[in-house]
Amino acid sequence: MKNSKKNNKLKGDYGEKLAMEYLNDNDYIIIERNFRNRIGEIDIIAKKDNIIVFIEVKSRKNSKYGYGYEAVNKRKQDKIIKLANSYINFKNLRSFQFRFDIIEVYFEDCRINHIENAFWV
Repeated sequence: MKNSKKNNKLKGDYGEKLAMEYLNDNDYIIIERNFRNRIGEIDIIAKKDNIIVFIEVKSRKNSKYGYGYEAVNKRKQDKIIKLANSYINFKNLRSFQFRFDIIEVYFEDCRINHIENAFWV
């Protein structure tokens, strides 16, 4: 793996770790991390107040070149929604409500921005 890809992977993993700590501190229960199938990957699946939350984590050094949520375009959203449907069917979770969130992690100013209901079906 090239250095920049390795650094991005490490940065992403660390951002997910910080996001999970934030979620735990805010009464979310982590169900899965890095759920994968042939379609792709969902960073975090959590539960709070009988709602299953599918979370995309975007880590950045700072917002100088754009915000994390901007990287979750319509194509990425559609992919996450397909993955979520696959997960819901696989785990037989039809009795729950669902939500799609984005968590932005900015390392330079140690900031986490949680965008609830960032997109929907």
